[in-house]
Amino acid sequence: MEGNTAKMAATAATANTTAATSPAEPSTRPAQPPPKAMAEIRHYIRDDKGEFLYPAAYEVANPLEYEHRRYWTRSIFARDPVLSYDVEKGGAIYPGPLPEQESYIWPKIRHGFLSAYRRLFSLIFLGNLAALLYVILSYNGPRRLAHLSTAVSANLLVAVLIRQDFVVNAIFWVFALTPQWFPLRIRRWIAKVYEYGGVHSGAAIAATMWYILLTVEVTRTYARALKNGAPASHMLALLLLTWIPLLILLSILVFTIPELRRRFHDQFEASHRFGGWLAIIIIWVQAIVMANATRGVTSLGKTLAQNPSFWFLITISVCIIYPWLRLRKVVVRPQRLSQHATRLWFDTVPVGFCQGFAVSDRPLFEWHTFASLPESDFKSCSLLVSNAGDWTKKQINQGPHKLWIRGIPRTGVLRIAPIFKSVIMIATGSGIGPQLSFLLGCGNSLKYRLLWSTRSPEQTYGREILDLVNKVDPRAVIIDTKKNGRPDIVQIAYELYKNEEAEAVFIISNQKITRGTVYALESRGIPAYGPVFDS
Repeated sequence: MEGNTAKMAATAATANTTAATSPAEPSTRPAQPPPKAMAEIRHYIRDDKGEFLYPAAYEVANPLEYEHRRYWTRSIFARDPVLSYDVEKGGAIYPGPLPEQESYIWPKIRHGFLSAYRRLFSLIFLGNLAALLYVILSYNGPRRLAHLSTAVSANLLVAVLIRQDFVVNAIFWVFALTPQWFPLRIRRWIAKVYEYGGVHSGAAIAATMWYILLTVEVTRTYARALKNGAPASHMLALLLLTWIPLLILLSILVFTIPELRRRFHDQFEASHRFGGWLAIIIIWVQAIVMANATRGVTSLGKTLAQNPSFWFLITISVCIIYPWLRLRKVVVRPQRLSQHATRLWFDTVPVGFCQGFAVSDRPLFEWHTFASLPESDFKSCSLLVSNAGDWTKKQINQGPHKLWIRGIPRTGVLRIAPIFKSVIMIATGSGIGPQLSFLLGCGNSLKYRLLWSTRSPEQTYGREILDLVNKVDPRAVIIDTKKNGRPDIVQIAYELYKNEEAEAVFIISNQKITRGTVYALESRGIPAYGPVFDS
């Protein structure tokens, strides 16, 4: 009873304060509608000093009366109420509660199981499966072996080519030409181009599938040769050259399992790099031995030239070798921002719009990719590095003066954002680096709002980064999680999305927040995009 009395008193005090500051003719103001039932109010307002109060309907309709109050909301990720939006900071119009999902099951199927990544993967893999069944049912003997070998090398070529820097840059350049007058539904599909990793995975697994059948066929041929008493010395070599790459490919696939990839990332990189190189070398030898065994009276060179696998392997080798031909050690100027972050300056590395590159101090063993902050002339740049592991901590504490880079800068996912008329850009922590990389280059060609949630932004990243954030968006929403706690990113994104009449949301964060935010928004019909490690 005492609690109810206190709440009524607090409500009355609020009403008296409002009345005292209202215009001189209160009689002309229309009567306020009765408060809504509590069950209909999913969001509530917290006084800076008082308890939680559920607002009346007219109070939600006029949120700017609460100049010194903050909107709070129940997070979809946690039970505790967390800061949604600080009216003192931005004064954004409160757009109402986050809409509910239309159903529970369908969004999980549509935006989870049937994500763009998995649809691309399925398209590649199922197409290969149909072709494999056709080869099995239509060919026998040497012709089947030839088709199986061609299919293996073709899929390996696709898997390697789709990750090649020139190809990635070309893909983003082409799709970024999409005009803004295209229907939003089409532009929503096009913006998923950054999920091209599904093509890489689908082709790699399809290549392994083809290779398993090739191994079975070679083994059967070897067994038949021994049974018939034919000389099979070359078949033993071919058998070994076939089984060894299969074991390598299977070990690579094992480390691509998401949980193993997260826990054993260094082993994942080593298996991909050294295992991939070794497999390609052995497949080269295998192709030559197989061509020599089946050429008859034709010369070996002519037999190889007539084999599609030979040309596929040449292209694969060029794609693998070329970036290493551009391996170089460059001078770095470290600028330690705090114990949590550093800024690395590269005065001799030119970059393009919305591009980044990988750096390393041990080029054979590990590489770390960052979006670059280009200078105005795009002839030099800097990288923003925050503490996310042993390697980044080492760079912050020791301040490298030289690092290895290779290949050419690669275009990032935000390059596709200008196909929308208006967007909401979200970053947490050092994710502000890729956002600044994009926003510093796009200028006034795009309407956007920036949301940055991080711990002690000025103390962690320095006044210069904070000034850059305010430069690209003077109305940027900057949330200090040390003072206010972790915000409900989904609710704030929705508020900004509605208030700015935006067409899409782009988020750069860690995998958990990115996946959760993209799913929560897309399952409510809001286009949302965010890369993760397998994009």
